[in-house]
Amino acid sequence: MTLRKSVAEPAAPARKHGRLAAALIADEVPMYKTKPRFLCSMPSDAPLNVLALNASLKHEPTLSNTGELASLVLDEMRALAPISVKVVRLSDATLPVGLGFREAAEDDWPDLVTKIRAADIVLFCTPIWWGGRSSLMQRLIERLDALDEEYSATGRSAIKGKVAGIVITGSEDGALSVMGSIMMVLSFMGFTMPPECAAYWVGEVGQPTSHDRDKRLRNMATMHMAKGLAQNLVYYARLLKAHPQTFAAGKAVCCEMHANLEVPT
Repeated sequence: MTLRKSVAEPAAPARKHGRLAAALIADEVPMYKTKPRFLCSMPSDAPLNVLALNASLKHEPTLSNTGELASLVLDEMRALAPISVKVVRLSDATLPVGLGFREAAEDDWPDLVTKIRAADIVLFCTPIWWGGRSSLMQRLIERLDALDEEYSATGRSAIKGKVAGIVITGSEDGALSVMGSIMMVLSFMGFTMPPECAAYWVGEVGQPTSHDRDKRLRNMATMHMAKGLAQNLVYYARLLKAHPQTFAAGKAVCCEMHANLEVPT
């Protein structure tokens, strides 16, 4: 015997619309597909220095969503290797406008450069503001130009042999665009970017990121990205420490402008 609920049947157009919506949802393919993660053999057991640069606009001790995701990546790295971590909240640093090594009497950039030089891995962590990276991330990139100018003039790079990763949080949209623009800058400046070099979370449209925190902490895709990013950062940092790129003795071979430039030591 078939039992039927005593409710009115929806009109034909409503049933059709419902079936269509269900079909669209069933056929929907997520942009990021989680991938299985396996432990890999490492090139060495070398301990690593890690610098996390958090470009959140919030000051300590206010909770930073970007900082929390960066912490997840750092915890995954700690499970893989002995690491020494320094975290810098850029909102609490003094970074004047400019492209030089020191732009004012009160300028934290020289100290930050010392930390960058000492790091094997640098995490660039930014929230999304109006579809782009934060103003502090932009300021950091602009100040990195001082190191890029040194590289262009002498061939000596403070960034050579360092591995970079990216952490992004925000609401609504913009993660992929922000990721791509930062990757381009870091690559051209000389950082090594490993495969799957970013982890991100983008929350629901119209909702403050603080309201999305519980969802972010449980999100399987973000956790997969953090785990993959951590392992790739550790692997490639150890690989470069074990097999650093070295130049053959002699002069530059690229162009007339650099023809008399000796290999940097």
